[in-house]
Amino acid sequence: MIGVHGRVARIAGFYRPGALLESESGARMLVVGRRKALHPHFMEALRLARDGEPVPAEHEVVSVSRALIVSEQVPEPGERVREVEWRAERPGVYGPEGEVNLLKHEGIPHVTIIASTGMGKTTLVKMLLRQAASAGFRHIIVLDMHDEYGDVVRELGGEAAPPVLPLCDLTDHELLAATGLLRVATSPIRMMRYLRYFVRAFCRLAEKTEIENLRAALERAGDAMLLLDVISPDAKALDERETLTREFIRALRDELGPTAFNALREVVRKDEERMAATMMYLMWAVEHAPRVELHWELPDIVAIQLLEFRSIFAMSDIALAVMSYIFRRLMELKEPALVVIEEAPRLLQDETARRNLELFLSQARKFGVTAVLVSQTPHDLVQNTRLVLGRVQNVAWARKLAELAPQMPGELARLLPQLGRGEFAHLDGQRVVPLRVIV
Repeated sequence: MIGVHGRVARIAGFYRPGALLESESGARMLVVGRRKALHPHFMEALRLARDGEPVPAEHEVVSVSRALIVSEQVPEPGERVREVEWRAERPGVYGPEGEVNLLKHEGIPHVTIIASTGMGKTTLVKMLLRQAASAGFRHIIVLDMHDEYGDVVRELGGEAAPPVLPLCDLTDHELLAATGLLRVATSPIRMMRYLRYFVRAFCRLAEKTEIENLRAALERAGDAMLLLDVISPDAKALDERETLTREFIRALRDELGPTAFNALREVVRKDEERMAATMMYLMWAVEHAPRVELHWELPDIVAIQLLEFRSIFAMSDIALAVMSYIFRRLMELKEPALVVIEEAPRLLQDETARRNLELFLSQARKFGVTAVLVSQTPHDLVQNTRLVLGRVQNVAWARKLAELAPQMPGELARLLPQLGRGEFAHLDGQRVVPLRVIV
């Protein structure tokens, strides 16, 4: 070792970026760059050459590696170093001093994992899921965009399933999201009122009547809502379909009360177009949602397979409603929980999803919820999380992410494109800690 500058060491010789070195005193360092550098006595050599005197060999230019000190022990100048293996007794996530649990942190609880495809993001997240289960997290929820986590979730005793739209459990905001009415240019307030009346009446009906085919029953009730001004709730039904229609209308009357019910019938007569549009949006959501239930209790461990949508155009609206429901329920339960969100930048392209996610991240810590955002590219929420960076091949992205590092941003920017599979740098706000995923 030819010198120590603060928390950065310069080491004689070339070492692979990402290699872990140990000095004679036990200090550990992560190689973050290498280059030809001038020997400390170069100025003396330059003077001798200028005066025509021979230059001793020890004054020549040497090869130098730059390393980040990652241990509490700081190496002394002049110490010898050697490359060492990571201490790993079993599969897991390891730092220079041994196994690391990224879910235990006194500062910012949330984590963003960024790395290129094939560099070990999924393997790292699976390790975190196992750590969460071992630590006793009450809920482990994975929003699985690529259907990659079903195996580990089942291993932990959970299930992998498409998202469920729990009709009777949704708030007004979640209903607006599921139906796409949040994107309507004009004010959706009146349409929201129609939606609320319909859902409350249908859920009241479902409490009293056994419904075998939920989607068909919802469609029939939607038709009844459009004919509200012409169908009498007390008239005799002619067949089974009419029976459901009249039972729904009676449930609507019981829910609203006679006065409000009669007023609604008058409104529907004058606002037929808006009522028809409201029912169309709702039936579209019911048709495209992978599963529709009246109620859905949040499972302890589940991978929600967002890849299972019948239509890619339905994914953003229904996924947004399901995510909003999950976030709300986790904060209501106030139990230790882990939420893994894949492809976070895709969600942030939607303004409503962005607001929901920002609000969730700002509030979740108070309710014992930890979020892990997984992506291949940087996004706007990285500053509210701890960063775990794998190989980032895009040089501009690497520089952007390295600017957030508390140490050696320039060297880290050069290191990120050179990391191997399963190699990561953890930026926890105070220091940079190298990590390895051992399988």
